[in-house]
Amino acid sequence: MAVEPVKKITVIAHKDNQNQVVDALTRIGTVDVERVSEPDVLPAKELTEEEVQASRMCSFGISQIEFLLGFLKEYQREKSGFISTMIKDKYSMTTDKFMLSWERVDLDRIYKECSDLEQRLIDQRERKERLRQESNELENWISLGVPLDEVRGGATFGVMPVRVAGSDIEALTGELGAGAPESELEVVGEVGRNVNCLLIYHLGAEEEITSVLSGYSHDTVSLPGSPLEPDRWLEQVSGELEEIEREHEEVLDQVEGYREHIGALEVLKEYLVNQRTKVETMTSFGNTRSTVVVEGWATEEGIEKTRERMRKLSDEIEVEASEPEEGDSPPVSLRNRKWIKPFEFLTRLYGVPNNREYDPTWLIAISFMVFFGFCIGDVGYGLVILIAFLLMRKYMPLGENTKNLLLVMCYGAACAMVAGVITGSYFGIETDTLPQFLQSLVLFKPLEDPLPLMGVCMGLGLIHMLAGTVVEFHDNWKAGSVADALIDQGLVLFLFIGTITAAVLVIAGVVPVMVIVAVAGTALLGMIVLLGHGAKSTPGKVFGGLYETYNTLVGWLGDTVSYVRLFALGLATFVIGSVINTMSGMVRGMAPVIGILIMLLVLVVGHTFNVVINLLGAFVHPLRLEYVEFFSKFYEDGGRDFKPLQIESKTVIIEDKGSS
Repeated sequence: MAVEPVKKITVIAHKDNQNQVVDALTRIGTVDVERVSEPDVLPAKELTEEEVQASRMCSFGISQIEFLLGFLKEYQREKSGFISTMIKDKYSMTTDKFMLSWERVDLDRIYKECSDLEQRLIDQRERKERLRQESNELENWISLGVPLDEVRGGATFGVMPVRVAGSDIEALTGELGAGAPESELEVVGEVGRNVNCLLIYHLGAEEEITSVLSGYSHDTVSLPGSPLEPDRWLEQVSGELEEIEREHEEVLDQVEGYREHIGALEVLKEYLVNQRTKVETMTSFGNTRSTVVVEGWATEEGIEKTRERMRKLSDEIEVEASEPEEGDSPPVSLRNRKWIKPFEFLTRLYGVPNNREYDPTWLIAISFMVFFGFCIGDVGYGLVILIAFLLMRKYMPLGENTKNLLLVMCYGAACAMVAGVITGSYFGIETDTLPQFLQSLVLFKPLEDPLPLMGVCMGLGLIHMLAGTVVEFHDNWKAGSVADALIDQGLVLFLFIGTITAAVLVIAGVVPVMVIVAVAGTALLGMIVLLGHGAKSTPGKVFGGLYETYNTLVGWLGDTVSYVRLFALGLATFVIGSVINTMSGMVRGMAPVIGILIMLLVLVVGHTFNVVINLLGAFVHPLRLEYVEFFSKFYEDGGRDFKPLQIESKTVIIEDKGSS
């Protein structure tokens, strides 16, 4: 339950062993590689032409696979549902099998064939669109009654298909007769408020025709060239469109056949990404005429594992370890018990603690579980969540982070069951109708008397924030800032813990009431005197102390009240569940059989909705309390997460990850 110490590690190997060293470090995942610390003394390695080419080939292969995956997804016949879209397929395999991913896919062949298929699909789409546009236009010229290629004009005359407003026909005809007497405007058909016309004119009058038309709103229409009349041409186009559709389906059938390669392509992509990373990592190495030097950070266990693995490669490989020097910024490796480890992602989500800080993960684990439990606050809902997420962890191919998230939810669901027992909440069933045994376990009745449970939530919040203050006290004391620890955190701890302890002793009859006043007064006086010590004048110190004391008390009061949201969310869960039960009871009497079926539907859909909605709130709101109220009391973050060189993958689960 602390930040695990890391040491600087240096691996020195002959250049002939460079690739084996990188491969071994990637397999065991123990060293967070850094760029050489003294480039002037030990120049950085420059990639050879062969290594540069290998990196480029990896990038090219990745771009090919990204095209293929996008292409196969775009043209798949059955679109993925919401759940399958959210949960990606995972592929479990050993490291050796992963390293041979390139042997299982003929990438260049698949890429070329799919590129050809895509071009055919594009050509079909463009051809179909062109024919549809032409046929849509020609439907308005169906009454033309002559072959289309005759609407082209001749040696001495021209024919122009135009569309003009119906209201302009009379005026346009008159102006053409006056300005271009060697022309004729023939109406073919109407399209809404517009009219399709054939304008037949002598070629010598082309300028006059253009001048007349410019005074009217019109569209020049391009008709397809064909020896067929419009109705016969439309029949032909209909047949062509059907043929294109058949060809399109045939191509889609071929595309569907390539979908069997999706899994292998996704694995190969991850392999190429890792191979490129390995090559890029080499630029961080130090370089001499005959050796390469790898510098980085490793835990004590990682150092021993690295030594053992390097000995297996060659006796000539040196592994040295040393403590961090002044000015170094080592990464932060979190070390927690097995049951706490899944909660580390909550810490990382906000930011890794720096090397001077205490790892708060175990505190987050305990408080988040409890807060999550209060937000759900129902035995039935907690049981459903617990069973569902345990089954998902066991039977679904999920990544490590997703499994950790589900395990965190499982812990929270168990706490929700406990919260449900003490509040008498079982799928929103009225507490008074529960068996007597279950009623005897109820400690709080939030609907009848909400104040006690609200007080418990605020009390938990106060304890939560005091724990954060204790952590900050510890960090300041450890860093040598004793005055800051005693003044900034010590006085607050004395005020709250001392006053609460005195109150308990007064209630127990051990000490008189004045002890509470004395303890609280002493703490407040100390805060007024010491919190304003930064001011130069005495009045400034007094008023500064009063101001800081006021801000501290108001801030703590506001933060404590924030924890009432736990009560509100739990109460909302119960009330909504109760309403769903009432609604189902109302529809039950509608009909002997149908009423029961509708009742079951209302229960299943309603309670599922309630679980899903409150599950989201039960995650977000406790997390907000952790990050805003709790972390504000002590947490600085700013550390760099320990990320060793290893196989990284979003879709592949390495079964023997970390083994040598």
